[in-house]
Amino acid sequence: MDEATAKQALDTADSMASKVRGQGRWYPKAVLGLGVLEAAIVLAGGLLPNAGMLLMPGALLPLFAFILYTATRPVVARRQRYFYPILGALVGLVIAIASPLGQVSFPQNPAWWVPAAVLSAIPFVLAAWLEVRGRK
Repeated sequence: MDEATAKQALDTADSMASKVRGQGRWYPKAVLGLGVLEAAIVLAGGLLPNAGMLLMPGALLPLFAFILYTATRPVVARRQRYFYPILGALVGLVIAIASPLGQVSFPQNPAWWVPAAVLSAIPFVLAAWLEVRGRK
């Protein structure tokens, strides 16, 4: 391989790398947005009157979107294969405990629902942080 061909191959690789990095910049923001949506659904479902019936299925929608998007990618980072099922299980656990217990024992009580909303968003924030950290 001569010098001109090698330089052209390196330039092509650099342009492809910048294109791939540019396309992946939205992903941590989207995961963080799902965390905010999760917290808003849990908070609204717990604090608004007669919204408890929609709390459990509505709170699981961001989690399902997170899992389905990751599961349908042809190539994912190694950390996603290990950490994302754990983070998804944590969200499900928080919702499974906070929702029924809160609806029965603490209906419309901000002292219960605000921490529950924050706890439900923490795994998404952690996933976004892992994505940003993994790209550096």
